[in-house]
Amino acid sequence: SAEKHFKKQRETSDNASSNLSKIWFRRMRDLLREIDMNLRCIPGNEPVDFLDLGCCPGGFSSYILGKNRKANGTGVSLPVAEGGHEFFLEDRHRSRFQLFSANFTYYQLGSSVIDNERLQSVPSDVLGKPFDIVLLDGHQLRTQVSALPWDSDRLLISQLILAIQSVKEGGTIIMKLPMPHKPVTARILHLFETISSRLLRWKPKLMHANRGIFYAVAKGVGRGEDSHKIPIILQALKNLWFSLTFGGGEASGRHILPEDLDFLISMDDLVSYRLDWLTKLGTPLWKVQKLALERLYNKKCGN
Repeated sequence: SAEKHFKKQRETSDNASSNLSKIWFRRMRDLLREIDMNLRCIPGNEPVDFLDLGCCPGGFSSYILGKNRKANGTGVSLPVAEGGHEFFLEDRHRSRFQLFSANFTYYQLGSSVIDNERLQSVPSDVLGKPFDIVLLDGHQLRTQVSALPWDSDRLLISQLILAIQSVKEGGTIIMKLPMPHKPVTARILHLFETISSRLLRWKPKLMHANRGIFYAVAKGVGRGEDSHKIPIILQALKNLWFSLTFGGGEASGRHILPEDLDFLISMDDLVSYRLDWLTKLGTPLWKVQKLALERLYNKKCGN
């Protein structure tokens, strides 16, 4: 069945050998090439500073550094000792890349400094300069040590905070998201649509075609009709990060709730005023997934 197929994929991913991780690295490099070939989001011959969150094994960074000799990258990824992936960026590119091994969901991402031994300051090389491109491809690893049930929600909000406060005006954010019918995704897409000059999307066909994910590409961040609201939005995201990290019954964190993102747009307003826009945005993505699932079922059934 399809569920057995996906379960086997998850088990393979969790127990990835070094060789399998290298294959994953190459596939991720090819995946960003596919996105770039279709959406033209990676400049080829001008100075580019990029931030890659959840960068290991390094495929996305490899593609950018290989395409653009004037590109320089900074990455943050979960340490291997905590269950993170190995880093396979080619030696020839490493002089133009700086890697920080950290769980960035435990950076100081609140609206003020919090006295907690688990938290660490955001490195100045991450926070101190604006980036032309910010890549958000982090996902909750089932191999992560000391993971909490709501860490995937914390990861999502942490990525948004770091991206919005580190991307330069006119820059690009590339983010992996669940499909657009998900309430949280719909709100994030609305955010990108209103704070950027252009929102694009791509459902990769090379890999993950049958899975419920896609990539949103927000170009010209800070130049949308609601860009003046970015400081208020950033403050609200930081407050939400604090609640997801230290809220809940035992003050150890909690899951995100649909109403947590009402400061972006309420579900009522989304349904009343933005449903046609969201449907138009999502239709090409759902078509790719539908065709991929049909191929999977036919293969499993021997058709």
